[in-house]
Amino acid sequence: MINITVLTFVDRISCFYSLKPFFNNSDRRFSFTFTDNADWCLERDTNSVLVMMRQFIKPDRVDIGLLEKLRQKYDRIAFFHDDAGGGIPRLEILPHVDLFYSKALLRDRSLYGRELYGKELYSDYYHAKFGVNDPDHRPRAVETDPAQLAKLRLSWNIGIGDYPRHQTRQRAGVAFARLAGPRAALPFSLKDRFDPDRAISRNRGLYPVHARMGLISRPSITFQRKLILGKIEGNPDFLTGSVSQSRFNRETAHSKIVLSPFGWGELCLRDFETVRSGALLLKPDMSHLETWPDIFLPGETYEPFGWDADDLAERARELLANHARRAKIAKNAAYAYRAALDAMDARFSSIMEEIIG
Repeated sequence: MINITVLTFVDRISCFYSLKPFFNNSDRRFSFTFTDNADWCLERDTNSVLVMMRQFIKPDRVDIGLLEKLRQKYDRIAFFHDDAGGGIPRLEILPHVDLFYSKALLRDRSLYGRELYGKELYSDYYHAKFGVNDPDHRPRAVETDPAQLAKLRLSWNIGIGDYPRHQTRQRAGVAFARLAGPRAALPFSLKDRFDPDRAISRNRGLYPVHARMGLISRPSITFQRKLILGKIEGNPDFLTGSVSQSRFNRETAHSKIVLSPFGWGELCLRDFETVRSGALLLKPDMSHLETWPDIFLPGETYEPFGWDADDLAERARELLANHARRAKIAKNAAYAYRAALDAMDARFSSIMEEIIG
């Protein structure tokens, strides 16, 4: 058996999404020790392989000194960059690790050699085209060395985690995990197996387009949402405004279409909530991104619209009028998602094999 240490930040995303494949591991070749304490890793850990999950996110600063110490101690280090987008604001980590996994990667790897304003390709776009500025903007590391960029790998995204969201349950799980270690969140996790046919048949289509969304504090990130809301204001096809999480879940489960804008990254929980509800996913164009599970095949598993949202209302109107096309795309997405969930164990084992070299 190969023993692997997992140094993780403990929060809702780690406990109920990113770490789920580690918790559910059925490959007897691998055993995992979880900790949120870097000092324990340096002073007491006897394993030679380290996985770093969601490190340097809060606070958003890379500790190079810590990385150098960990590099001296461990034979193999794999870093799981766990932001929601394809931009990588912590590329200075690359020289200190053997492999660097991400939920999403920009298809054009040369973009990692250019500083992206607001850290994402889309925030850079809104900054350049509309002059949106952030009060907390700071330079980020770039990387052009092919040897370092060759360490980039695609892992898994939030699609493999817990749905539907229940904030109270998840908060309780995180509280226990912070006291007793990440595995303590496991009893609070859902055991539901997604059934595509059941999800589609249960959706009563009570709402045309579910478009409830909040705003985000960073201007270059939230600008897309403001742009979208401006385009659909007063349009009766779109359900907007803020509601409780439970009502949000109920409405999503019975919507024909769900509009899912970008958030802190392109990937959002509602992308997968949409597919799991048997609705059609309407989302800004994702063609610049690689991710897995991949439910972002344009016109096949989701319907894209432009980042300017000029075509949004027309796309929605056409889809609402064409039940057959809408139903086909929703069904394709549900089955593609189910196939990915079924492949998670094999993907996880393959990634662990690569990590240990």
